[in-house]
Amino acid sequence: MSFRDIRGNDQVKQILKLALSKGRLPSSLLFFGPAGTGKLKTALTVAKALNCLEKADDSCDRCDSCLRIERGQHPNVRVITREKNREQIVKEQIEEVNYLATLRPWSRGRLVFIIDEAERMNETVANSLLKTLEEPRAFACFILVTEDLQLILPTIRSRCQVLRFNPLSQEEVERALVDRGFQTERARFLAQSSEGDLESVLETNWEEFLSERNRAWQLFQQLLVGRESEDFLGLLAGRARKDALSGFRATLKFFSVFFRDLLVIKTGRPELLLNPDLGPELEKLSGLVPADKASLAICQVQDYLGRLKNNPNLAIMGNELAIFFREIRND
Repeated sequence: MSFRDIRGNDQVKQILKLALSKGRLPSSLLFFGPAGTGKLKTALTVAKALNCLEKADDSCDRCDSCLRIERGQHPNVRVITREKNREQIVKEQIEEVNYLATLRPWSRGRLVFIIDEAERMNETVANSLLKTLEEPRAFACFILVTEDLQLILPTIRSRCQVLRFNPLSQEEVERALVDRGFQTERARFLAQSSEGDLESVLETNWEEFLSERNRAWQLFQQLLVGRESEDFLGLLAGRARKDALSGFRATLKFFSVFFRDLLVIKTGRPELLLNPDLGPELEKLSGLVPADKASLAICQVQDYLGRLKNNPNLAIMGNELAIFFREIRND
């Protein structure tokens, strides 16, 4: 994979390509942004470019060096991730990085150490990496990848050039899906629900996705017509927190799309529906929610999705959302 194969974040890619072409790539980089924005793929492409036998500012994707990095077999490139069944990157992993960073690269090129989920280094582990970042060898490059910049020690951040990765636009996700053979209608719907996370969408099984959509739709109808919300709160019951959080987030994403479709119905443009198969049912519900409140609801759901990143009390949030549905109805 080369830079041209990575969707979105064109400015970040231009910065990196320019630095590579001029031989001025910083020794320490920190990529941060939401999941699915291509951070790790970009880091691997930088590693390829630094070791490519044919190009200086990108991966050729055909030389022996690029192909070995793609397979995870190049001695100059290491990707460090937390070990299976561990919550954190452990000190021994970083101590190995510190040692390997003192050895000269194999053949031509540079050593590249990519630390994925860098926020999973605790303070002790991060500090063991700090000295290496402060006094880097000319032949070593470090790329830290994280979704949450604030969880990276300030001393680590100050030693890196920080590059922000933004979520892909819905149009970018939709084009990428169509290019990969998705039907236009499906691509549009998946893109609307993606929050810019192309990588997760590409792993989506359409039948499972549709089944989840239908469950969310039934719940949406129940809440909107004022029925009891036991089913909604049941999303949280009997689940591990990670699964409850994932289910809650997926349901909220569908809710956002449903409110958007209610607005489409109210504007008289049914051809723009993302759920055309639900058109008659949406038409019946459209009278329950004024257009201004449907628009407000989209913003509110996005606010809830943002709050999910801060480890909220899901039961409280579930009750808040049930109350919100009662308040927006056109009683």
